Formats: sequence, structure tokens, C-alpha cells
Amino acid sequence: MDTVKNSSVTPEQRYKMIAEAAYFRAEKRGFTGGNVANDWLDAEAEIDRILAQRSDAHQEGASTRKAFQKRLEEQVKEWDAKFEKLQAKAKKAKAEIRADIEKQIAVLAEKRASANTKIKELRHRSEDTWEDLRTGTEKRWKEMHDALDRLVSRFK
Repeated sequence: MDTVKNSSVTPEQRYKMIAEAAYFRAEKRGFTGGNVANDWLDAEAEIDRILAQRSDAHQEGASTRKAFQKRLEEQVKEWDAKFEKLQAKAKKAKAEIRADIEKQIAVLAEKRASANTKIKELRHRSEDTWEDLRTGTEKRWKEMHDALDRLVSRFK
């Protein structure tokens, strides 16, 4: 019964699912012939297989979510290093260039704050709803990445 332990389905729910599946098996053959015990055993195997697949998919989703979150956090660290380099260049730059660099850094800082907010939201989303957040996060991430790369290449 490991399937029930690894699933959000209670033993009572599993029992009802098996009973319903066994009933439909008997109904399919017109309630004639066959064996009630075999219907039950076949239904039990089918339900356990479905629950195991659902559990595997759920675990895979959790793993994917954690990998995505880790990738985002590593990207933020990389961006922080680039920010520090840009800020050092801004301090050494001439006044008019420094103002432009600082303005661009401020825009990037806002985007970075937004990205951090998305990471925090991701941590608190359930497994079922994090995929909705992922799309928006990836879009913001790409914007941040592109803007930072443009700024870095501009002031090399």
C-alpha cells in the first residue's frame, strides 16, 4: 500500500476508487460471467498504477520546481557580481557617463527586486500552482538578463 502513503489519496478514497473501477468492469460485460474477485483485483492493480503515476509526476514536478528555483538563485548571485563591477566603473567614470550608468543601475535594481519577489512567491506556491508563476518569472528573468548584458557591454 505504498502508493497510498506517497499519494494525497486516503485509504478510504482508494477503496472507493477500486470499488467503482470493479463495478465498471462488471458493467462492461453486462454483469454476466466473469469473477467478482478478479474484477476487484484487476481494478485494484489499475488504481494503484494510476496513483503511482500521479505520485511520480508530483515528485517530478517538485524536483523540477526546486531545480528552477536553484537556477534562479544562482543567476541572482551572478547578477550581483555584475552589479558590483558596474558600480565600480560608475565611480571611476566621468560625470555625464556616471549619471547614465547610475540611472541604468537603478532600473536594473528594480528589475532585480522584482525577480527576488518572484523567487519568494515561487517558494510559497503549491506544487500544483507554481507552473503558472514560472512563465511570468522566466519572462522577467530574460528581460533582466538582456538589460544587464546590454549595460555591461556598453560600458566595457
